[in-house]
Amino acid sequence: MTGKLTTRSFAGLFNLLELAGILTTLFMAFAFQIILNELPCPLCLLQRIGFLGIAFGFLLNLRFGMRPSHYAIALFSAIYTSFVALRQIALHVVPGTGSYGDALLGFHLYTWSFIISMTVVTVTILLMGLDRQYEQATFPHRVSVLVHVLFSIMVVLTAANLVAVYMECGLSQCPDNPVHYRIVSR
Repeated sequence: MTGKLTTRSFAGLFNLLELAGILTTLFMAFAFQIILNELPCPLCLLQRIGFLGIAFGFLLNLRFGMRPSHYAIALFSAIYTSFVALRQIALHVVPGTGSYGDALLGFHLYTWSFIISMTVVTVTILLMGLDRQYEQATFPHRVSVLVHVLFSIMVVLTAANLVAVYMECGLSQCPDNPVHYRIVSR
């Protein structure tokens, strides 16, 4: 392969950047939960599921090659996440209703969730328009070590979130405004 940037490598780079950004977002949300003891509300948990879906779509592209169906998974997940985040924003937009959690750079995490998911929608739509990325490669698709590392991070974050949700909610419905872990406080 030469040093020039092809459509396929450009799309791969953006898939890699979006995947890394989404995993960073999930890591930050988890850090807020563990370090700052900000337990996620049910809508926050639904947004995390959406972010995992976005990451999964980009990971499929990086592992198996660029496909419109992989982009569709990321796009559907981003739209889902934006709707859930918008619902949460709508709950707190009325003066006097308060907000949920601390702000980061002036916005609450659910507002950042909406901004990030709509950015993913925009970038994914633009990426889907690059037709040459879908052409079959003449060589076998190789997966970089970085993709394997990002996949491992995604698996660890998913498992950690599953454990945290179980600790927070147990096997019943999650509380609307959690203040402690159910399993630990028993």
